[in-house]
Amino acid sequence: MEKIISEMNTLSQSGIDFVLATVISRNGSAPRSAGAKMIVKPDLSIYATIGGGILEAEVIELARQVMSDHQPRLRTFSFTGADASTMDAICGGTVEVLLEYFDVHDPQNLAFLHDLSEKVDHHQKAWWLTQIEPHQPLRHWLVGQDSSPTLPPPITPEEISHVHQVEHRQSGSKHLIIEPIHLAGTAYIFGAGHVSQSLARYVKDVGFWTVILDDRADFANSQRFPAADKIIVLDSYSSIFSRLQIDENSFIVIVTRGHLNDREVLQQALRTPACYLGMIGSQRKCELVYQELLKDGFTRTDFTRVHAPIGLAISAETPEEIGISITAEMIRVRAALSASDHS
Repeated sequence: MEKIISEMNTLSQSGIDFVLATVISRNGSAPRSAGAKMIVKPDLSIYATIGGGILEAEVIELARQVMSDHQPRLRTFSFTGADASTMDAICGGTVEVLLEYFDVHDPQNLAFLHDLSEKVDHHQKAWWLTQIEPHQPLRHWLVGQDSSPTLPPPITPEEISHVHQVEHRQSGSKHLIIEPIHLAGTAYIFGAGHVSQSLARYVKDVGFWTVILDDRADFANSQRFPAADKIIVLDSYSSIFSRLQIDENSFIVIVTRGHLNDREVLQQALRTPACYLGMIGSQRKCELVYQELLKDGFTRTDFTRVHAPIGLAISAETPEEIGISITAEMIRVRAALSASDHS
């Protein structure tokens, strides 16, 4: 979402109108899930992807029509198993895609894009609502956790707060698309060593909001972590979690310079609702940390939440390889959470 919004801003600042294509729903083995977006520019070049192959080709052709008449399209594409083989999918399925023309000279569009960018830049949870009504222009709403805009019936702010993935609601000829704008999660990386440097780049590239925490200012700084969204220099690793907003979309990665600091962080992390807890180290080192935490009242069941040794088992050795293995594990956890939301 962040990269798409950045490209939308770039195009608007250049005065270039475009078509925004969004996957609203999918069934079967279509390659991209609901919420995937692609920008189609006036020359029919694209930014990002909604799956490639036949689907993308047909959407680009449909975007040509949207570019011409400025009318939105909500279209369902059905594919056979043979079609799916050209889209890196195993079997056929259906994909519902919304295409809309974005006029960058429209003050309402610019105001909406500005508000959307503000939410993303400040990592604020929000929902993007789009109403489609025959013979009417699209209407957009941006609903934050602390805002109460006038919404299209029958949706209410309370209902919106429980929407965790894209929803498409239909009432007669009216369609309402509800899309959370922050699904990627926050990666809290404790420790600012070589592994963290590699890891920070990778998790940022795959969409995580990235926070670096260390008690050494000469390690935790923007020169070493230019891609980080936030850097926190700690007085110590104790009592830090009271300053953090840890929730079910938080990924806690413990890669400090020693097992005493790891223990300090894990002790606090186990009391949070974070969806992912990972700690670097050998099985022996991790067991030593667990033995110490058992004395503090934790149980073996508590430790089943911890991915330790951290990362997928790909025989990683270098900081870059370890960073990739951790990122891959975090992607897998995030995907499983998304799948459970859809079930």
